[in-house]
Amino acid sequence: MTPRQLPLLLVVAALLSACGSHGDDTQVFGGNTDIVNHRITLHEGRVTIKTGGAPDAVVDAEGQLSIDGHDVPVNDAQRALLKRYNGAAQAMRADALATGKAGAATATQALSAAAAKVTGSDSAETARDKVETAARQVRQAAAKICDDLAEMKAAQDAVAAQLDAFKPYADGLDTTSVERCRERTSSH
Repeated sequence: MTPRQLPLLLVVAALLSACGSHGDDTQVFGGNTDIVNHRITLHEGRVTIKTGGAPDAVVDAEGQLSIDGHDVPVNDAQRALLKRYNGAAQAMRADALATGKAGAATATQALSAAAAKVTGSDSAETARDKVETAARQVRQAAAKICDDLAEMKAAQDAVAAQLDAFKPYADGLDTTSVERCRERTSSH
C-alpha cells in the first residue's frame, strides 16, 4: 500500500463511523435490536421512542401507536403517518446494513488493490482508482441513511402535529441530527 492510498482507507473508516457512535447520534445496526439514538430503538419491526417524563411509545409497522403498553386510538390519516414513520425507520435500518456491507467490500477492495500493487499486477493509479470507486459507493450508501433519517424526522413532526398523544415523543429526532449525518457523509 502506498502512502497515497492511506487517506482513502481513512475516508472509508470515517464513513463507516458515520453509522457508529457520535453522542446523541448513535446508530448501531445489524443485531436483533437496532439503536438509532439514545431515544429510539428498532426491534422486530417496531420503533420504540423513549423520552424523559413519559412512558415508552411504540409504533408498529401497521401504524399502531402504543404508549406504556396501551394502544392509542388513531384515525386513518394518523395511522398513515405512523406507518410512514415506521417505514422510514425500517428503510434506515436496511440502508445502514447495506452501507456496512459496502464498507466491508471497500475494505476488501482496498486490500486487494494493495496486494495487486505489491505484486505488480496493477499500477498505483489503477489500485487507487479501484479504492476510490469503492469509497464513493460507501458514501452514496451512507447518504441514503441520512435521507431516511430526514424522512423519519419529517414523519415524526407530521405525526406530532396531528396526534396530541405523540407530541411528547417529537423530540426523538431533531434537525441537528439530520444535519450532522449529512455533514459526515458529504465531507469525506
